[in-house]
Amino acid sequence: MHKEPFGQIKKAAFALFAAIGGIITALSYDRAVCSFAQTKEGTVFHALTPSMVIAVIFLMAITGLIVWKITADTITRKKDEEIRLVKKEADRANSAKYRFLANMSHEIRTPINTIMGMDEMILREDTDGVPRTYVMSVINYALDIRNASESLLGLVNDVLDLSKIESGKMNLAEQEYDIRDLLRQVLPPVRVKSTEKGLTFETDIDSHIPVRLFGDMGKIKQIILNLLTNAVKFTQEGRLVLKVTLAGKEDDLCRLEFSVKDTGIGIKDEDMDKLFTAFERLEDDKNSNIQGIGLGLDISRQFARIMGGELTCLSTYGEGSEFVLRIGQKIVDGTELGEFTEEDEDIDNGPYVPLFAAPDAGVLVVDDNPMNLTVIRNLLSSTGMNIVTVPGGKECLEELEKRSFHVVLLDHMMPGMDGLETIKRIREKEPDLPVIALTANAATSGEEFYKAHGFDGYLAKPVDGKTLERTIIGFLPTELIKEPDENEKISRSKELPDDLKWLNETDGISAKDGIKHSGGAESFVYSLNMFLETIDDNASVIEKAYDERDIKLFTIKVHALKSSARIIGAMELSEHCALLEEAGNKEDLEFINANTPKLLKEYKSFKEKLSRLERPEEEKDKDLKPRISEDELKDAYEALKELCSLMDYDSIEMILNQTSEYSLPEEDDKIFKEIKKAMKIFDWEKMEEILNH
Repeated sequence: MHKEPFGQIKKAAFALFAAIGGIITALSYDRAVCSFAQTKEGTVFHALTPSMVIAVIFLMAITGLIVWKITADTITRKKDEEIRLVKKEADRANSAKYRFLANMSHEIRTPINTIMGMDEMILREDTDGVPRTYVMSVINYALDIRNASESLLGLVNDVLDLSKIESGKMNLAEQEYDIRDLLRQVLPPVRVKSTEKGLTFETDIDSHIPVRLFGDMGKIKQIILNLLTNAVKFTQEGRLVLKVTLAGKEDDLCRLEFSVKDTGIGIKDEDMDKLFTAFERLEDDKNSNIQGIGLGLDISRQFARIMGGELTCLSTYGEGSEFVLRIGQKIVDGTELGEFTEEDEDIDNGPYVPLFAAPDAGVLVVDDNPMNLTVIRNLLSSTGMNIVTVPGGKECLEELEKRSFHVVLLDHMMPGMDGLETIKRIREKEPDLPVIALTANAATSGEEFYKAHGFDGYLAKPVDGKTLERTIIGFLPTELIKEPDENEKISRSKELPDDLKWLNETDGISAKDGIKHSGGAESFVYSLNMFLETIDDNASVIEKAYDERDIKLFTIKVHALKSSARIIGAMELSEHCALLEEAGNKEDLEFINANTPKLLKEYKSFKEKLSRLERPEEEKDKDLKPRISEDELKDAYEALKELCSLMDYDSIEMILNQTSEYSLPEEDDKIFKEIKKAMKIFDWEKMEEILNH
């Protein structure tokens, strides 16, 4: 832009100094230069001395330099002013782009949520009297709309992240964190996805890594999840490996390397330049059916740079790829990690003391799975909080009309009014009430997804006791939180009693997982009994939904069984349910037809596996219990009828527990057992039928 003026100045300066050099050379040769002057006598010639000539030349040089300096300064100032104006315009344009993207991201979420809400209403429409073929077509279209809407919501979040980075508004959110927590949040969802595709997922975690660090855990987690998710997405067979290494350590700083290696399709050499470019997709026959627009890796690399690290890739086309994140972190606790386990081994054999006590706090738990309600109630019992449980969205709204709560734990997938519709209704009246989503489908973008729908966070099921307490304490008013009473500690043993040691050898059940997910050995046994008692009824509902091709109900019930199976440590059964749930969401009838009979057979086989849980000694103890009086029995029936109409699960459970302390007449004993059985699957109509018989 300004080359020409500077070039002319440069040429003029060279010409000036060349002339000076020529004159000086001539002077040194002739010793003088002639000039003339006009007088009255005529023209005479005088010889000028060399010193006079040099003085004249010096004055000429000074004049030239002054002219050059003035010209150069003028042009430089003009150039600087133009640069400043261009930069100001660029900053204004960049800021406007960020504001536009931020506003558009917000505005786009609103119609997306409307689309998803209306789509959910389509899925819930009454189909009685409608031709089955038409119903199946509409459901299939609605499920496609839901999947596309969720993908679009994830894309909006990615675009907003990218716009924040480009505008310089993406800041670090540094905090203390435990490296074990980071890894335990990352690995489960990836392991589920890799298992579904039949891939082997291996981890290699350096035992020398400091256990507690300081940095932006959220961004590191997002990068690792993105790399692992891509590895699963682009790998059709073989394995993927996550390797975490301590690359160096000095004073209170350490350098970590996170390596994600796969045996996927790899990347061509000519495509490597596009790999970390926003909105670039690698066009290849092998990945033509894989969704995405190429934002994830660009955002990941930008995050790495913001944190002072780097993200690199090595790949061989057709053999696989390896992505490596190198990043420095401050050390808070230099204790070495040791052998890493994906499961939290913090359940103590001795008494358990909660993180806090809050006897004046109210928590509403909403879940259609009675086992989940029981586990959460048991996990929170030692905090002293008032725990109210309801089985669905409709009951949740009714409960919120009656009383106020400090926190709501709300399941996502429920028959009738699900979690997304319920939170929408809650926000219309209580925009500030803390509501935490409960989900058995831990997703890479779970936090963003649920916050976009109005939740304040989410918890993956089966719920970990300490994580549950940490989450709730963050939403309780400070004045309600008290120090836990050591006298209120409860026992959460990891050891089964001797007469139940056979559960450690039971095929299809991991007692270790069951004890962990249930919150202790005692709760594990309770969960097993509840699981056993509900097999017939639940299997019947799943089978009926399958026979009638009610795919929506089938998917919801298989989803619930997936969660129940995890609670008792039946991991294989849970994985089979996960595959059928995914097939249900995709309307993959071929897979459902091929695998539902197998699932039902496997599910029913647990009746035999757990048959030894039935304890004859209870019948022997029956004679030792005091016999219930007619008045007490009559009061119990009347209370049950009233509470059943109100669907008050907790109060009914309390009455049933009280009556179990007595010996009942044979006929009444059968009735109470039937009531208890119906209550465990929230069959309120059955309970009313029994009580009014």
